[in-house]
Amino acid sequence: MLVQITEDPIDEAAAQAYVASPKCGAVLVFRGVVRDHHEGKSVSKIDYHCYREMAERELADVARIAAAGHGLERLAVVHRIGEVLVGETSLLVVAAAPPRRPAFEGILALVDDLKRRVPIWKKEYGPDGSHWVEGVPPGYGARADA
Repeated sequence: MLVQITEDPIDEAAAQAYVASPKCGAVLVFRGVVRDHHEGKSVSKIDYHCYREMAERELADVARIAAAGHGLERLAVVHRIGEVLVGETSLLVVAAAPPRRPAFEGILALVDDLKRRVPIWKKEYGPDGSHWVEGVPPGYGARADA
């Protein structure tokens, strides 16, 4: 399993190469990309911060739980910290499994768990200045628009 927190742009090709396996008929990629708005406000960039030692430990645990619970053969999870501009990838999850359903369900569970558990915070910047984004609201995993 590849689990990383990095200040550098995420190398999607390297993550896909890492999960490649002749045992797997499904390789799914999820890219969390910085969007240009949040809660009605324009966003130009996000600055991600973390308590690195704890974030790395929690991210690895979240990845292990998703892999074991969903039968993922190979998994790569990379989260970027520091300044990330609109359109850039802040989170990459690449999962490989023999059939497709475990890969879809595993990625969904992993991202929801990551949002709840991993101590990574974000500060959004836009034309009105900057502000810290609050944590994930209760029931986040059940929201259809998440």
